[in-house]
Amino acid sequence: MKRRRRKKNETKFYMVMSLLCLTVLFMGYSFVYNLSEKRKAGQDITTISINYSGDKENGGKTSAMDKIMSYFNIFLEKTFNEEDTSRLTESDKVESKDVFNIIDIQNKNKPYENDLDEYEEDKEPVIEEEQLLADNRHENFFRVIESPTYRSSAPRDSSFDAASINEKLNIVLFHTHATEAYLPHKDGNFRTQDERYNVMGVGTKITANLQGYGLNATHLTDYNDYPDYNSSYYNSSKAAAGALSDIKKNLLIDIHRDGADENSAYEHKLSQVKTVQINEKTAATCTLVIGDKNENYAELQKNAQKLYDIAQERYPGLFREIIIRPGAYFNQYLSDYALLIEIGSTLNHIDEVNYSAELLSEILAEYIGEISK
Repeated sequence: MKRRRRKKNETKFYMVMSLLCLTVLFMGYSFVYNLSEKRKAGQDITTISINYSGDKENGGKTSAMDKIMSYFNIFLEKTFNEEDTSRLTESDKVESKDVFNIIDIQNKNKPYENDLDEYEEDKEPVIEEEQLLADNRHENFFRVIESPTYRSSAPRDSSFDAASINEKLNIVLFHTHATEAYLPHKDGNFRTQDERYNVMGVGTKITANLQGYGLNATHLTDYNDYPDYNSSYYNSSKAAAGALSDIKKNLLIDIHRDGADENSAYEHKLSQVKTVQINEKTAATCTLVIGDKNENYAELQKNAQKLYDIAQERYPGLFREIIIRPGAYFNQYLSDYALLIEIGSTLNHIDEVNYSAELLSEILAEYIGEISK
């Protein structure tokens, strides 16, 4: 029986197809790798966006290519869904009002200047945290020690029409980075689930105070940054979206704390403005942060300015200038009344922060009364 010989043309065909497949694979890998390198370099990454608005014209059917690109888009979104983690420097373009400070993430070679130089939020876990886990101390890193229950200390204003406000406003407090901690808790790079020292506990205090005014304030107690820190904003976005009202204004308050690398230029700057004396007591200073990539940026800016003005009138110096971060969202597209408030920093003691929480509760109550009109 004669063995069939493979034709030369058939062999060449398989060789060409193999080379073609390898070329496509290499190009795909190079594309994803280049996106990753651009992200590390601080460049803004835009993933694929597919518009299915024309599907109705095709009888509701989606083409195979659209499906393939959609799956690829999901992969890219999952890979690059966090905000930029690079160091930030002040932009040359500054708003006319001094209250707004724009931070530029593009010019990384620019030296630190006089205003806010670094914004720690959205940072991935730093090397020190990884070393801590490698040292077999994971149980002490994120350990729930106590979850205190706060009673409201808010003054009850008889002219405050809480019932009317509750009909118009949905108040939600939450934490993208709930484990952010204050002094004296330095362990785990200032991160803990011990609510005596972290922003979750601060949020509980503010919520209790707002409820003391008769307001239906909801506190979402999800630890969105644990165990996967890189998914913090993705997790908090889902949590906040699930609490939205379809018939009321949604006031979304994401409470953070500020921070700076040890011995950095920003730590030096922050140390000079970390506290303020109010009624002969020391309070941790606060700041508002806005992402300018949101389509509702103008409304976000206007509403943040309103809160800032109330704070300046009641307790001058409690709030530092408003920070504008180019290329960021911070989930603020969810509502025109989405606030990111940093209360204190890693340089503040929890007692200073708790006092600020009391003052901020009064400011928020007045702000809530204003925006509900």
